[in-house]
Amino acid sequence: MEDRNVNIDSLLAEIESLKSQLFDANNIINAIKEGEVDALVLHNDGVPQIYSLESADYTYRILIEKFSEGALSITHDGLILYCNDYFCKLLGISADKVTGSYFSQYFDLPQELKYFIAALDSGKSKGEITLKVGDRKLPVYISFTDLRPTVAAVGVVVTDLSEKKKHEEALLNYQHDLEMKVNELNITNTNLEQFIHVISHDLKEPLRKILMYTSRLDTSLFTEEEQNPVDIIKSSALRLNSLVDDLVKYAFSAIKDEVAIVDLNDVLEDVQEDLELLIKDKQAKILSVPLPKIQGSKVQMRQLFANLITNAIKYSREDVTPQISIGYELVEDKDGQGKKIQFHKITLTDNGIGMEKSHLSKIFTIFQRLHLRTEYSGNGIGLAICKKIMENHSGKIEVQSETGMGSSFSLYFPTIIK
Repeated sequence: MEDRNVNIDSLLAEIESLKSQLFDANNIINAIKEGEVDALVLHNDGVPQIYSLESADYTYRILIEKFSEGALSITHDGLILYCNDYFCKLLGISADKVTGSYFSQYFDLPQELKYFIAALDSGKSKGEITLKVGDRKLPVYISFTDLRPTVAAVGVVVTDLSEKKKHEEALLNYQHDLEMKVNELNITNTNLEQFIHVISHDLKEPLRKILMYTSRLDTSLFTEEEQNPVDIIKSSALRLNSLVDDLVKYAFSAIKDEVAIVDLNDVLEDVQEDLELLIKDKQAKILSVPLPKIQGSKVQMRQLFANLITNAIKYSREDVTPQISIGYELVEDKDGQGKKIQFHKITLTDNGIGMEKSHLSKIFTIFQRLHLRTEYSGNGIGLAICKKIMENHSGKIEVQSETGMGSSFSLYFPTIIK
């Protein structure tokens, strides 16, 4: 009987406990329904935690205070009701002095505030302005949000643009400096063109006279010993005349012409017509597949192909008919910045004397000769011009060769020139 009473007491106590928990639960539910609490959160251990409106408001306030932007609430006539610490630091004024003042007094142009407030009727209002505190001016981006009907106030977010403006100013200064450099470069190019004109006309005029008058000399009046100096003068004048011509070509190859669409098939046809006598004299054969159209200078393309074909014929092997094969393919390769892009690759392969591998790195250097003047004519400028032309077209030129096995020159033209 005693055990039974103990069990009844235990059950009654448990019922009272459940009633208490049910009462608390109902109170929480009613409080949530009536808006007296913000939320009911169950933690991992199952313990409930109630966040009241007051605690939620505190969380939001902390968030605003920690904001890395200026934050304010103002009345519709501009009275500051609240501002966070970040905004006070921007102005360099304590919060107690900012709160209660009018926002417009910190504007460089106070009337601007009216325009922003008026714009709220059509939605959010935002833009760049300048704040002013004493003699200090601060560029900012400002955004207004109307908080009605919840609160009769306007929310304002202020972003400091000082660093952005410094970068923009530095960029403008850099652009100005760059424009100055471009102008200087244009002046230099103009001076270069004038210099080329002097070389090609004024300097060559006395050379022409030397050649003309030495050719009029009656060689029969000279002894063999006297004739030798005259021949040296003629030879030297002819070589100097050739050198001046090549220098002018090299100088012009450094100047970029206006880019146009160039059909390399037409270029090759024109070059073969220009070199008709040389090709016939050496009985050279030129075989080519259809070539692409590129963006570039037709004048420089003719000069490029003329130099390469002339070299291939000039450095042919004795008793072997010069043969030049021109191939084409689309390839992927790296540009000057190491980025992979698509190129038109055109390869000119000959069956000439070839070159030693140790010499291949030198051949594109101006005035670099691999043979004596008595063996082959020229001033060592032709391949330097080819390299300069390819650079003008954002491309490159490469060579493969072996002594006695001919040479292969590869031209890489980007399919798109920026």
